[in-house]
Amino acid sequence: MKITSTLSLVSLLGTTLLMVAGCMASSVDSATDADFETDEEVGEAADAITNGWTAETSDGWAPVACDSGNAMSAFRCRGSDCDNIRGYCSSLGTSNTSTYWTSYFSEEGTGQRKCGYGDFVTGLACTGSYCDNVSLQCSHLNGKTWGNCYWSGFISEENGGTISFPPGYYIAGAECDGDHCDNMAFYYCQAS
Repeated sequence: MKITSTLSLVSLLGTTLLMVAGCMASSVDSATDADFETDEEVGEAADAITNGWTAETSDGWAPVACDSGNAMSAFRCRGSDCDNIRGYCSSLGTSNTSTYWTSYFSEEGTGQRKCGYGDFVTGLACTGSYCDNVSLQCSHLNGKTWGNCYWSGFISEENGGTISFPPGYYIAGAECDGDHCDNMAFYYCQAS
């Protein structure tokens, strides 16, 4: 009886471990790196993300991007002067018809960039010390345009470093202020 109980327990534990391991296994994604045209050298984005946080990017790191049909609905930064940045990609149930990068911006220059009318932010890149110069990857999402748009307040790692937008709203531009683009504000629009 003791051997049967022990074997049952081992079998149950083994099955549980296999089930847990199966839940934790990453799915195989056949998507390749995001294709995009640039008006200046930005580099190739890391693996595109659907419904989740991108990897971080910073000065000297690869740009990050959402998969086709996704746009950024939240932003997070950490580190000195908010220099490690990432976006949350949310699906809009469509696909991109065109994708491009803005020129880099920083607090020393004009300090902000917006995507072309109706387009949404789908990627991030930066150069310079502490991610001082930022570029936005913008995409036209098939059948989507801007509804109501607003500017957020500024965020930085000093005040939590994360901003999320209401359901149905996505980033369409950004502004920086403070040394090394330390404080970021976002132009966010309803997708309609």
